[in-house]
Amino acid sequence: MILLPALIGAALAAATVLLLSRAGMVRSGIVALVVIAVAGFWPLFAVASQNDGQIVLHMTLFVAFAAAAVFSSRIGIAGLAIALIAHGVLDAALFTTAHPGPLWWPAFCAGYDVTFGVMLLVSLRIRRTS
Repeated sequence: MILLPALIGAALAAATVLLLSRAGMVRSGIVALVVIAVAGFWPLFAVASQNDGQIVLHMTLFVAFAAAAVFSSRIGIAGLAIALIAHGVLDAALFTTAHPGPLWWPAFCAGYDVTFGVMLLVSLRIRRTS
């Protein structure tokens, strides 16, 4: 149950990075928007659960990741990639808790976030060496 959502998330992230790369759209502003967007799903699930504690927790995490995205966009793609990987680690940790989302969501989102972040870091390294 865990592996398939993680693989699908990873495949979608890989396709997204490749598409953005081919279109010449791998820029800080675009990647910052991705960080903010992926962080926005947990508050959505928390609101749907109607659990005040979950809403406060996930809104706080959203604000932290949105601030990290804005700050990291000034540093560059590497900082944003690290923010995405950090969000993936959070997703993996949430898998072990009574999270407000669908059972498969943490694995899917962790697969997406970590793959997206790692591919960005790899693409930066390739660009620097060529």
